Amino acid sequence: MALLLGIESSSEYCTVLLCENGEVKSIVQHTEAFSHAAVLTRMIESCLEKVSLSIKDLEGIFISMGPGSYTSLRVGVSTAKGIAFAQNIPVIAIPTLKILALSALKYNQINDALYVGMTDARRMEVYIGLYNQEGDEIGANHALILNTDSFDAYNDQVLVFAGDGMSKAKSMYEEKKNLVWTSAKMDWSVFAKLGDEKYRKGDFSDLVHGEPIYLKPPNITTAKINH
Repeated sequence: MALLLGIESSSEYCTVLLCENGEVKSIVQHTEAFSHAAVLTRMIESCLEKVSLSIKDLEGIFISMGPGSYTSLRVGVSTAKGIAFAQNIPVIAIPTLKILALSALKYNQINDALYVGMTDARRMEVYIGLYNQEGDEIGANHALILNTDSFDAYNDQVLVFAGDGMSKAKSMYEEKKNLVWTSAKMDWSVFAKLGDEKYRKGDFSDLVHGEPIYLKPPNITTAKINH
């Protein structure tokens, strides 16, 4: 049996789930934006209480590692590391864009297509990750400033998109028939399966030096002081 806790904290909302052998057994979602630091610990407790288990029963923690909100990611990763150190269990890191891309694959299986996770990165920039049907990454996840020829290199390839970055991209590429825009959101069964697969392979994150996937520096502003 592999009993794992999953934490998704890359976006404005936070989700915690418990899975056993890759199947979701319990899930808790919070809908108040950017309240991760205040609610995450209680969410974990509630998720475990639903199935009459405790932190001591866990065999590992898998976490969506970004890219995404800088502060939200740090809260999720710090919480996961704290539990892992205390319980002597591993942390499994999963790219957020991979979860989105394979969520699109689950509902839109097209022969030889590439599946694209795309999330908002401010202004006309997005974070993007491309994956094949086997879940292999095609090039590294990266930040991309959208322009009219951003996807010309894939004119002979079907690209299937998922994620909140699509809202700023769809209107730019209406003429491109090889681009498929889905309504797929992050699928928790996909997240659980990815966590379980990496756990069984022993593909664990470095508890000391492991960091979220930021892709670019945080957007930190300084308050103006009037003299």
